[in-house]
Amino acid sequence: MKRFNIKPVTIKNGDFIKLETVKDLASYLFEKWPGPENNRAYLTAVMVCSAVLENGLSERRDDARAAFVAAAHEARLVVLPDDGDPQL
Repeated sequence: MKRFNIKPVTIKNGDFIKLETVKDLASYLFEKWPGPENNRAYLTAVMVCSAVLENGLSERRDDARAAFVAAAHEARLVVLPDDGDPQL
């Protein structure tokens, strides 16, 4: 299974965690997600990341990243570089 590189996402949830591939995003969603798992944005991110990985949709990797960022914001996580200053 390909990993599909993305523009890196760094999540601030206590420590900083850098995610660099769609596989990293999916792993974080399934294994380390700190927020509710029944929210619409979370479920969308799971579906989009899974579809990209399972179907080899490299052209949709940016959609997976965007869905993950939306879910992270819904869970009130700081997302860098999208949210600006890492000193938050």
